Amino acid sequence: MKILEMRARMRAPENNPGAFLERGRQTTTRTLVVCAGDSITHGVVSANYVEMLERRFAADGYEFVNAGINGQLAYNLLQRLENVVACRPDVVTVLIGTNDVNATFSQAWEGTYRKEQKLPEKPTLAWYRLNVERIIDRLQSGTDAKIVLLDLPMLGEDLASDMNQRVNDYNAVLHAVAAEKRVTCLPLHESLRTLLPQYHTPPPYEGKKGPVLRVWIKHFMQRKSWDAVSADHGLELLTDHIHLNDKAAAVIAALIGDFLLSTR
Repeated sequence: MKILEMRARMRAPENNPGAFLERGRQTTTRTLVVCAGDSITHGVVSANYVEMLERRFAADGYEFVNAGINGQLAYNLLQRLENVVACRPDVVTVLIGTNDVNATFSQAWEGTYRKEQKLPEKPTLAWYRLNVERIIDRLQSGTDAKIVLLDLPMLGEDLASDMNQRVNDYNAVLHAVAAEKRVTCLPLHESLRTLLPQYHTPPPYEGKKGPVLRVWIKHFMQRKSWDAVSADHGLELLTDHIHLNDKAAAVIAALIGDFLLSTR
């Protein structure tokens, strides 16, 4: 794949908040849903659950805006909420934090995130909580939308690893903040966990960036499905220990879909 094509794919999704604000709400839209997050929501290096939702609900008057941006932390999402608020959504889903956790893997990862995402301070669990609280506060003060958090998927499929113990800590914060702010937090982590085989022995997540590039090659150049890429790497739900395959993305789409049906 050419470098320019790769860069083009990494840009904001076509149905991003800015594009929505330029064209306006469709006349057939009864419920506008903004899905906010990082690369898992962006859906380029990860299977695209927003597209799955569109296929399922578009005919019923639902319109979806993809507010996912690759590589971002909760702090970054907070900085760009004004466009989300300006969309005047009926529902906002928030799936953010995988990069916050991953930034704690090593000094190298922390440095990469601080430079590329222009972070003003060291990513910590306490700072993550503060940014999530501020995200919810801004959405509650600026919109009448139903706000839905999703807790975080695993990082690597070894659930006993140090990184997944950290994921558990971040998820505990998400559930605590959701309870305090009286918003829904959907159990993505547990839903994915139940899909892992009982005697699953995955390769460890080693914090290397090489697997991400190999996933790109296999999916975009060799035209392998996300699920096939996972199988090549000895994984069930993740493609490169971070991003989701189609099976895992379908879990997100189902959780959000069930929520939408329960509240309409």
